[in-house]
Amino acid sequence: MTGWGRGEDRPPMYGMEELAPLVGKLADRYNGYEDTSVTYEKAQQLMGAVLYCIREAMWAGGNAMASREKVPAQQMYEAGLKAVEEKVKKALEIYNEMMPEFDSYGNRCLYDTFVKGLPEFFKWYDMRFYPQDTILTLDYPLLKDISGYTGIDAVYEFIVCIKKEQHFLKKFSRDYVIGLLREYCGEYEEMVENLSDIVMRMRQPDNIVD
Repeated sequence: MTGWGRGEDRPPMYGMEELAPLVGKLADRYNGYEDTSVTYEKAQQLMGAVLYCIREAMWAGGNAMASREKVPAQQMYEAGLKAVEEKVKKALEIYNEMMPEFDSYGNRCLYDTFVKGLPEFFKWYDMRFYPQDTILTLDYPLLKDISGYTGIDAVYEFIVCIKKEQHFLKKFSRDYVIGLLREYCGEYEEMVENLSDIVMRMRQPDNIVD
């Protein structure tokens, strides 16, 4: 979803005559208000940023407001940008809360994605000019399909899924989990598969830790 997402080029309530001025203002800010033009590719990227934020505003509750009366595109964009900022803060908060107890169980893909990769996202994520950029490939596979998400939406969903997975795995002793993983694959450390899925399929019900 580089723009509005799921098959739509733009939010149905807004036409190009309303969106183009927002892109123009964003382009001016991108150029430092210098009298220079942006490339077509950059203009497309900035349009994607505007659409992403408007969509976020609708997801955060703006759609209900818009159903009563049409909200100006500028107002929706600003509300969406704030929603993006709040989601980044929430995602980072959850991530930081998880890190002290996080366990990759020796799996390199999970460790590299969660411990090494996610801090790079928070370091480089540009919520104003490129909020639709996920930056990371998020290589560790989840049980939930998040392929329809981009930007902070994808990263937020990823973190929430890993939090649920960690909660499930910690119902068992660490040695038991590693034993199941090693039984499944002698070199489980290098495999790119979901750990909780493997444990769910191979576990014995009476091994849950109280």
